[in-house]
Amino acid sequence: MENVPGKQLIKNSALILFNTGFMMLLSWGISIWIARKLGPSDYGIFNLVLWLSNTVTWAIGMGLIHAVTKFIAEFKGRNNINSLKPIILYVLRIELIVTGISTLLLIFLKSEIADYFFSPDESLYFFIAALGLIPGIITAVFSAAIEGIQKFEYFTYANLVITPASFISKIVVLLLDKGITGLLIVMVLFSCINALFYGYILYREGVISGNNKTLSMDIKKRIISYNKSILAIILCDKIVWDKSENFFLGRFCNAIEIGYYNLGYNLTQKFMSILPSAFWKVLFPKMSSYCGSGNKEKMKRLFYISTRYLAFFSFPVGTAGIILSHQLILYLYGTEFYGAQQVLQIIFFSSIISSLANPGSAILYGFDKQSFIYKYGMILAIINIVMDIILIKPYGALGAAFCHSITTILGSVGGLIYTCKIMNLTFPFISILKILCSTIFMASTMKLLILQNDSLPGLITSIIAGCLVYVTSSLFLATFETEDSALLNSLKPFLPPPLRSLVSSFENLIVKIKKKSPVPIR
Repeated sequence: MENVPGKQLIKNSALILFNTGFMMLLSWGISIWIARKLGPSDYGIFNLVLWLSNTVTWAIGMGLIHAVTKFIAEFKGRNNINSLKPIILYVLRIELIVTGISTLLLIFLKSEIADYFFSPDESLYFFIAALGLIPGIITAVFSAAIEGIQKFEYFTYANLVITPASFISKIVVLLLDKGITGLLIVMVLFSCINALFYGYILYREGVISGNNKTLSMDIKKRIISYNKSILAIILCDKIVWDKSENFFLGRFCNAIEIGYYNLGYNLTQKFMSILPSAFWKVLFPKMSSYCGSGNKEKMKRLFYISTRYLAFFSFPVGTAGIILSHQLILYLYGTEFYGAQQVLQIIFFSSIISSLANPGSAILYGFDKQSFIYKYGMILAIINIVMDIILIKPYGALGAAFCHSITTILGSVGGLIYTCKIMNLTFPFISILKILCSTIFMASTMKLLILQNDSLPGLITSIIAGCLVYVTSSLFLATFETEDSALLNSLKPFLPPPLRSLVSSFENLIVKIKKKSPVPIR
């Protein structure tokens, strides 16, 4: 209808960006507090317990959580509203049965699990984590359905009320010296609260209210068929993308090395995941909707635009993280965590490249072409495990960072090449090259300033100067396109009043520099 992908898509993107940014700031603050209070060793134990419980939750999901978002979005795109509730209930019944069995099994084996990684003294941590599986899986199903109907404003409400309350509770238990046990109890409690909240939202939206309708056998077969391919993908993703190195670090190294690796990984995610995470939440249901409507032209244009924006964000942020890694650890976490500096730099570098894979991944999932992901993912998983065995024992957290980075770079590059070829997509090479040049100018400026003054004022000056150089270079190299002006114009109604004038000024500047006609994006 206009020169941007649509008002609803812009609104959803703005909401997700706010949610992700707001969550990043809060979680970043509390993660720093937790790391400082626990120290490297207990911080490592805490992160391994969380990683194991999250891994079990993903395994329990079996790809069905993904299926909820996909099929809810697809049938909503077809205006088949009556099938939404049966899809949710069908998946929820399966998940509750599997989760109940898994919870009992983990509780029974809690001492053995703790002894495998640390000692039986830590078995209580794994017991509490197991109790959070059922509310966690319910929350996952309900939130996936909300993403499917693309009502992202409810995540904003949750982030403004429930999330701050959760973080305050974590601060309180740490002040009371309850340590890891208190933190895990708080997480289980708020997992239950989230499940109740998202269930209420689905009821309010009419998705799970009303009379039950029997889900047709054809839809069940489609869900199971989709799940089979996603199940293999999830297994590979957990190995390649989601800190599987913790398994080997927990077995071969001490808790401090686990702490260093997780700090580097978590801090990188806090900076680098804002835009990629926001885009994924919007792009996946939107691509599924385009699949349902058969509109490939919108899909292609959306891929081109989103890839440009991801590069525009990820290149400078990742590069700045590499340059300022020493100062970030010193001023945020303290000298105890100096051992994480090289880990942080390595993961920042790989994240610059891997962040570009999100649009292509969303297309493959949305258009039922995800078979490549698990086939290629199996190769990468084998490579990753072999490297873990070879590098982690002698090199600890540094070896883990190398393993993670190499496999994620291979996965991102290979996935992009395949997606562009199979879907006949145009990759924005010229725009990426311009962004890279602007990033080099920015990096040179920041490095020179930080070499002159590596104190806190020098850090602040370096960041401000880097931002100015990057934006100026981008304008000079014509990195911005006229359609960016149209998108900013569509974004303005969803911004607070103080930001609208700033966006308007920047939009006018782009128009003056770029005199082309906008490329239609209908």
